[in-house]
Amino acid sequence: MRKSALVLVMCLGVLVVSTEAPKRHSKDASAAEPAPIAPLAAIPADSLVDSYGVGIHLAFLDTPYADATAVADKLSELGVRHVRDDLFMNNPRQYAGIRTVADRGIRFNLIMGRPTSPATPAQYVDTVATQLPAGSVESVEGTNEWDLSGRPEWVAEMQTRQRDLYLASKANPATASLPVLAPALAYRWNYVPAGDMSQYADVANGHMYPGGYQPSNQVSQITTAIRGSIPSTKPLVTTEAGYHNALNTTNGHLPVPEDVAGVYTPRVLLEHFVRGEQRVYTYELIDEFDDPGLTNPEAHFGLLRRDLTPKPAYAAMKTLLGLASDPGTAFTPAPLPVKVEGYPSDGRYVLTHKRNGQYVLFLWRDVAVYDPVLQQPTTVTPTNVTLRLVKDKDLKVYRPSQGSTPVTQVQGSSLPLQMDGQVTAITIDPIPAPSPQSVSAAPGNAEATVSWTMPPTQADVTGFEVVRQPGAKVLSVPATSRSVTDTGLVNGTSYSHTVRALSPDGSSDAVAAAPVVPATVPSAPVISAATAGRGSVTLTWKKPNDRGRAITGYRLVSGTRSLLVGPTVPKATLSGLAKGVNVTVGVQARNALGYGALTQRTIKTLK
Repeated sequence: MRKSALVLVMCLGVLVVSTEAPKRHSKDASAAEPAPIAPLAAIPADSLVDSYGVGIHLAFLDTPYADATAVADKLSELGVRHVRDDLFMNNPRQYAGIRTVADRGIRFNLIMGRPTSPATPAQYVDTVATQLPAGSVESVEGTNEWDLSGRPEWVAEMQTRQRDLYLASKANPATASLPVLAPALAYRWNYVPAGDMSQYADVANGHMYPGGYQPSNQVSQITTAIRGSIPSTKPLVTTEAGYHNALNTTNGHLPVPEDVAGVYTPRVLLEHFVRGEQRVYTYELIDEFDDPGLTNPEAHFGLLRRDLTPKPAYAAMKTLLGLASDPGTAFTPAPLPVKVEGYPSDGRYVLTHKRNGQYVLFLWRDVAVYDPVLQQPTTVTPTNVTLRLVKDKDLKVYRPSQGSTPVTQVQGSSLPLQMDGQVTAITIDPIPAPSPQSVSAAPGNAEATVSWTMPPTQADVTGFEVVRQPGAKVLSVPATSRSVTDTGLVNGTSYSHTVRALSPDGSSDAVAAAPVVPATVPSAPVISAATAGRGSVTLTWKKPNDRGRAITGYRLVSGTRSLLVGPTVPKATLSGLAKGVNVTVGVQARNALGYGALTQRTIKTLK
């Protein structure tokens, strides 16, 4: 929101993954084994994305927000699904802008006026019900920072307005199901005079600007103050948090350079998320005013500059949200056996799980990287830690504040890391089985032998699946085998085979062998006639089964005498035999694979 006074912010308790080196026990004096790695609970990755929102001002026509399409484009590109805005009465242009943004699947939390607004809360509620697209509004919010009004009766005015808003919202069927957020105050000490607001609020609400300091600054203190007004039985939303870059301001709300905001802004989301807050909205999407002198904080809160070019904070949040994005139906995440050795006492973490089995582990330290009073970077000595897993995984390390591509990519169960003031994100994927190589099929007699090799891998290959077509026959092959014989085939028929490696962490693509035609040597010809001649025998036969390969010729044989004839001749005479004696003469067919069985007749030659 537009503000003219210092707004302070928030602090937190420590979350620790593991600070212990692996414990070992001895079986004997020379052997030692690491202790088992305990499973760590994970949360759905998309819940992190769902817990983030951004403030916008679609009604401010003297700012870049006047172009609602450009605003919608940049919100979609960022990957954010929730925005916060002031609702203005009788403002069709804003309502059209809300529709433009909502058409991208982005939902609104709307501030519903203030005690001095000419329109009543019921009129604001009616505007939501009748003027805005159905489903575009997901919550409504009470008066914003009314403790800055300077009015002596500000508490009574705020409470009355909140009561009327709550009752009007619940009475209108179109808005009755929408959560009503309590008013947010600028100063945490004003929650005491504000009193109990829980009767007319479904959700607690606060503004938690770090004031130029690290994202955890004053979070605990402000949260405690808010919970004195709205108990912890109701969810908490931080509707404003973030940093401005007006480095030459004299305002008490201290600035940070753009690159520092690029380091801190992802931590703002994560710091609030680990505390169980329902959502945090960073303020704001776009720099509102032209202020080249960098003196006006209100002109420099944006994730985007006034010309819509991204600042480092925008790029970092886009990467972080992209890593966690996993929209879909609800599912129960599985725990992951993991530990981080050497984790520092100022360390924080969020372990997320996606529907496709990927884990994303976000690590960061609650340290300052900038001194806003001296306006100087603060040196952060990196802490060396080691991520350990039970099984080898495909590991990619991202630094969202540095870019969208991984800085490290390895396969293994151990990963050394250096942690400093930036968020480190590690994607943890199962190692799928690699595809078989050199897949081939060799024909046999009514069979084919399929063979393959495997590249080196750390994947847990549990076996292979060979599929033959036609027939869709599936052959299961042990993990140690590199070939299998497919039997029961029909000689002369073409068959194709594919091989894929199996793994509980993801099977490989199926790799095809070249088609194969099973075959063997021809069957024995059937002799239909044998005629004796003077020292010769004439045989007549029927063409045998070629068994998958065309017959290329025949051979007549008697002792050491033989005669080769072509494939189209079913009759031939073998001469040069003894006269007037019994002789045995045979015929056999030949194809590309060799000669088949010999069929013989014994007959007495003529003298």
